[in-house]
Amino acid sequence: MRLSQISQLSRHRFSAGRDSRDLAGWLDKFDPVAVVRGAWRGFAVLLIGGLLAPAAARYLPVVGSFWLVLTAVAAFVVAAWKPGMSADFRWFGLVSAVGAYLLILPLVLLQPAGRSPVQIVSTVAVAALVGALTGFVRGRRSGAGESDE
Repeated sequence: MRLSQISQLSRHRFSAGRDSRDLAGWLDKFDPVAVVRGAWRGFAVLLIGGLLAPAAARYLPVVGSFWLVLTAVAAFVVAAWKPGMSADFRWFGLVSAVGAYLLILPLVLLQPAGRSPVQIVSTVAVAALVGALTGFVRGRRSGAGESDE
């Protein structure tokens, strides 16, 4: 099955209006194809920001001290920014931002400093919060008649 066919099937499923009280009802709140795209966008920002961290620490001492935090927040916003055909932008933002972090997590775990359970749980919480907040803002903007493009 091609990506375009999956996208068309998901659009049809969202327009069908399933009952959100069933077990898988929360899955109907976001477009799975858009979630994957958003997670990959966020992953790319996390990866590039992580690779640029040593240069930022060396050449931008003030910004370099909190470069990775800024990169993470920016990546979670990028992941949650284009909701596609999602019914609930907050769920879309939450799932795609957490997905972006889960994609980068194996690389984070390669380094001993990245294995702290507190850091991992905190970053997942920040991803969920920033993603849901970005989705909420996007929902308000699209509700005001602005374009999603």
